[in-house]
Amino acid sequence: METKPAQNIQDTFLNTARKDKSPITIYLMSGVKLSGRIRSFDKYSVVLDTNNQEQLIFKHAISTVVMGRVAHHGERPASEHRPPASERPASAAAHSDATQPAAASEG
Repeated sequence: METKPAQNIQDTFLNTARKDKSPITIYLMSGVKLSGRIRSFDKYSVVLDTNNQEQLIFKHAISTVVMGRVAHHGERPASEHRPPASERPASAAAHSDATQPAAASEG
C-alpha cells in the first residue's frame, strides 16, 4: 500500500490561490490590509502582486489570508455575508477595518 506524505494545509491553500489567480486579502499582525494575487511563496515569505507591483511579505508578519471568490448572478459578494463587526469576535472585528480601533476586552 502506497502512502503519500501529508501536504501542509498552508502550502495547499496558497498554491491553490496562486494557480487560480484568485484575489486574496492578507491581514498583517499590525492590522494592515493588503489585497492582490499571490505570485509565489516559500517557507518564509509570500510575493503579492498588486496592480503590477510586487510586494514581499514575510509570513511571520501575517495574521490572516482570505481568498476571494467570484460572485455569480444575483449573489452578494462574500464580504456582505459576514455578520456586522459588533457580532464578530474582537479579533475578527479588528481586522474588518484597519482604521478602526479593536474592541476593548472585558474583564
